[in-house]
Amino acid sequence: MNEKLNKEFPAHWLQEIVDNINERNHDIITLATGKTPSGHIHIGILREIIICDAIRRVFENNNKNVRFFLFMDSFDAAKRFPDYIERDFQEKHLGKPFYRIPCPFERCGCKSYAYHFGFELISTFENFGIENKVIWSHELYSQKNMQEKIKIALDKTELIKDILKKYILPTLDNEKKEQFLKSQKNWFPVMAECSKCHKIQNKQKDGSIIPNRIIQYSPQKDTVKYKCVACGYEEELSIFSGTLKLNWRVDWPAKWSLFNTTCEPAGKDHCVKGGSYDTGLEICKKVYNYKGPLKVPYEWLRLGERDMKTSKGIVFTPKRYLEMADPEIFRTLILRTNPMKHISFRIEEIPQYYDYYERMENIYYNIEKAETKEEAEFFKFLYPLTKIQTINTEKPERLTLNLLIFLSQIQNILSIEKLYAKAKNFMKKENFEQLINVQEFEKILDRTKNWIDEIKKILRNEKDRKKINNITQKISIFTILDKVPKKIVKELDQAQIKGIKKIRDFIREEKDLKADIIQNKIFQIAKNEIDIKPKKLFQALYKILLGKKYGPRLGPFLVLLDREWLLARLKIEKN
Repeated sequence: MNEKLNKEFPAHWLQEIVDNINERNHDIITLATGKTPSGHIHIGILREIIICDAIRRVFENNNKNVRFFLFMDSFDAAKRFPDYIERDFQEKHLGKPFYRIPCPFERCGCKSYAYHFGFELISTFENFGIENKVIWSHELYSQKNMQEKIKIALDKTELIKDILKKYILPTLDNEKKEQFLKSQKNWFPVMAECSKCHKIQNKQKDGSIIPNRIIQYSPQKDTVKYKCVACGYEEELSIFSGTLKLNWRVDWPAKWSLFNTTCEPAGKDHCVKGGSYDTGLEICKKVYNYKGPLKVPYEWLRLGERDMKTSKGIVFTPKRYLEMADPEIFRTLILRTNPMKHISFRIEEIPQYYDYYERMENIYYNIEKAETKEEAEFFKFLYPLTKIQTINTEKPERLTLNLLIFLSQIQNILSIEKLYAKAKNFMKKENFEQLINVQEFEKILDRTKNWIDEIKKILRNEKDRKKINNITQKISIFTILDKVPKKIVKELDQAQIKGIKKIRDFIREEKDLKADIIQNKIFQIAKNEIDIKPKKLFQALYKILLGKKYGPRLGPFLVLLDREWLLARLKIEKN
């Protein structure tokens, strides 16, 4: 009875995928994802990669034989380039497979366009705790086992055409149906890279893309003929030459059958009923005699309200994320959300993501009680899948985000040694068993500063005052003045100057400064000693510190500043 309940109501949505994979009884579980390196690859690709990596972990924890591949589709042709690629470079290399295109950036030293953008993504995997094997498609197509898949496709061209008609024709209007049927008459599911110009397709004047289709196939000689649509070169070559590529709707099932793929997630556009995934599954079964993988559709990951597109240059990369936030937070964002729900990743909401993670961690370590049994089970399942390294027996010790936000914004007035001393003081008060060293602290601080700088950029570009207020109410953004401008000093009246001097005297004499005591002292001095509204004294202090009349709560703010620096700043006199 309990087993049945667990099956019907799994602790986490990932368990249902795991159960479906288990029902296939594969000796080796093969997980797969794929991406074309057409430019800076946006962070959305990590949704399918992290889902697969989490599945890998679950099976490995149960001592199952599992492998996880990322197919980097370097043999795909450049149909277009992002705007950040120079126009002359685009015109020269349009239509070539990405592995044939040189790196677009001078003095980079990498092998190709494909390697430049592919490795930009791959280099982040270790930081995100991802373990997989990368297979470059241009290398795969040079191997005999993949070339044999080409031969099978050529031999079964008519069957493939029938399957494509079944799925594609219902989606077309009458005019496009006629065009499609006409194009299928002499169609083969293979295209060729031209030996002369190295293009695999060509863009026509009307904007349409025409690939170098095979025009003749000799099954007796295992050769094909093609005519390059770009340069007109004609050639007969062996199907084992390594310069032939399957049509994308056939390429997918060919790889599935070659690697016995058990599961491959894919975006919702591919997974609609009768879409390219279903087409691929039927080709896989009827052409390659393999059942095909378990289909796991997922919704887009958006950057705020925007869809990201690699080829159009609308990107926020995994590398950029790592410069601003903890990778475990991002793994949590992906794995807490059912794949069929879209995710709007918002840079300004990173503190909320940290709060969620903190609560999950507290529940995992039994520091905090879950609201329900289901929530406890969910977090117990989820938390280990978010970790980059091994799971501690006790909750890991870390500096709070609020402290890091503050310290990252006062780097212009304090040395790293003094900033670290403040962090060290916090760690001692919180009874850290092991103090974070200064090198690690500096790394975390830089990461926080990068995030704050990004928030400031968002605020500069945001026109909606309501959205600006919403962000600034949640995140304490400020810039400490390097020095107090004369204009600000002139704006202060004598009562404010006197109040500032009294605060300075109090801070100099008080040995153990506490936030609430300072906060109350400012009120007391304003009301009882200089007879002005407390608001005026607070505004004066903010102005000489930040150049504006408001800022973070003043008591905690002043406590975290360096005492000697603060005493020097509070020494204000009118000429």
